[in-house]
Amino acid sequence: MRGGDKTLMKAFGLELSSLRKAARLSQEELAYRAKVNRTYVAKLELGENQPTLTSMQNLAGALGKPLPEMIANALERYDALTEIEQA
Repeated sequence: MRGGDKTLMKAFGLELSSLRKAARLSQEELAYRAKVNRTYVAKLELGENQPTLTSMQNLAGALGKPLPEMIANALERYDALTEIEQA
């Protein structure tokens, strides 16, 4: 079962960072498009903040990605990170 732990936040952050870089956006530009603060984006990417559903929807929209796809990819990263941590 997946929990709201640091590994899950880190997995979401890795997915967010990957999508942002693929879109060739700076943290500042993504933050502007998603109507959030740049430091919030930075902390999300580092796994230091837990996003709200509204901010996740805004970020996904700013990246041109469906939120369910973004979440599914983050969960795949979570599973991989969990396996590494347990090894």
